[in-house]
Amino acid sequence: MFKHSMTYWVAFLLAGTNLTADAAADSDLYYGFTRIDPVNETLIPDSYLIVRDGLIETVGTGQPPMALAQQHYDMTGRYGLPGFVDAHAHITAGPHAIEMVDGQPLVTMESQANITEFNARMALAFGVTTVRNPGGDPQANADYDRRIVRGEWRGPDALHAGSVIQPPPFGGNAFAYPQSEAEWQAEAQRQAGLGSTYFKLYHGLSEEELATGIRVAHENGLQAIAHLDQISWLRAAELGIDGLLHALPTSADLLEPDVSAAYQEGRGLDSKFMYQWFENVDFDGPLMQNLLSELATQEVEVDLTLLVNVLSYRSNNLGSVFPQADRRYYHPETLAALLRFMQLSATGWTEEDFVRADIAMSAVFEFVRRLHAAGVPLMIGTDGNGGGPLYAQELQLHHQAGLSAWDVLYLATAGSAKGMGLGDHTGQIKTGYEADLVFLNANPLEDLANARNVELVVTNGQAFSFDELAEDNSQ
Repeated sequence: MFKHSMTYWVAFLLAGTNLTADAAADSDLYYGFTRIDPVNETLIPDSYLIVRDGLIETVGTGQPPMALAQQHYDMTGRYGLPGFVDAHAHITAGPHAIEMVDGQPLVTMESQANITEFNARMALAFGVTTVRNPGGDPQANADYDRRIVRGEWRGPDALHAGSVIQPPPFGGNAFAYPQSEAEWQAEAQRQAGLGSTYFKLYHGLSEEELATGIRVAHENGLQAIAHLDQISWLRAAELGIDGLLHALPTSADLLEPDVSAAYQEGRGLDSKFMYQWFENVDFDGPLMQNLLSELATQEVEVDLTLLVNVLSYRSNNLGSVFPQADRRYYHPETLAALLRFMQLSATGWTEEDFVRADIAMSAVFEFVRRLHAAGVPLMIGTDGNGGGPLYAQELQLHHQAGLSAWDVLYLATAGSAKGMGLGDHTGQIKTGYEADLVFLNANPLEDLANARNVELVVTNGQAFSFDELAEDNSQ
């Protein structure tokens, strides 16, 4: 659809040069687009770039050097920027499932190859060329990497966490719960041996277990990341955590003494605490000021996944997040299980709870602004299966929180790449960097919803149209 067939000799005549055909072999030229540079906050019209061997070889403006490339992609009228990064994409996760085993509930998320392939293709279709997978079956993660490298699947490059460390009722291959030093070491070694980058610690752990998890992760060359609840983010930072997940720092220890006890006493077994904490937090108080300072000083990466707050607070209106027109971009088994899970999570909520939660969203947005203003390194993630329609929604939520469109696009590209330790070779349109690119049909700086209007995506030098990737998505 985009490639314009042209023999070398026609290109030779147009360019008026003496280059040989070998000079253009196996290289691609993209031209005519407006380049968006989130790092320098600049728009560069009439841009071109040449890709060879999966890398960006040349970046320029003006008359494109046709003779220097074998394949030509006319991107006139489109907007090109680095491929998006989803820093919280459970790309290998299967559907949520709850079953009874020996009279006890068991929550699993078992990987299924056909669903993982679907997730990968949809992530790439929406312009996501790199993901951080914060938890999944480490065998399935390793299989994903092999299939991507071999070209069996089309999808983003990934850095993974293996089985999430969490007590029952979570289980199966996506979860693990070591209980002795030997078991902790064995699990960390297993995950590292299967290519994991991260060791994910979950909210059901005690403080002692969290400390052990951070230590064994570092001893085995892994980064420790955590989704926490009653253990405070401040304590995790003091223990050496590398990354924190979700805009849900819901520990009573981060609330000032005049409200902390009442909040803790009022906590039930339901999920109402997810908005009640924001009703009680004092961002100007010493506890939160200390937290912001510590996170910035320790450079703890924070991935906020604001969609989780929205899904939790508005689970009575999930159609606003998953409109019918978009549902074909989610695997039907995964979507059905997620909708059931979110509805179950709102058990016991009243209409008043939903009203209060909606109001509390303003405090969530203030939390985002406070983190950003304090210099805490942020990343963009959806907590979905990788990109998809949710990605543009996540960008819009960060913009609603008060970040500029430039700031959001920086976090979606170079910022998240840097947070994943990949900033020296992806996340920018720059000579020598990986050819990870997305071309949009409309300017995302005018409306971040345009981030989902993908025309073409390039991953490691391979180009795919949106239609090519999104086809046959009714499986």
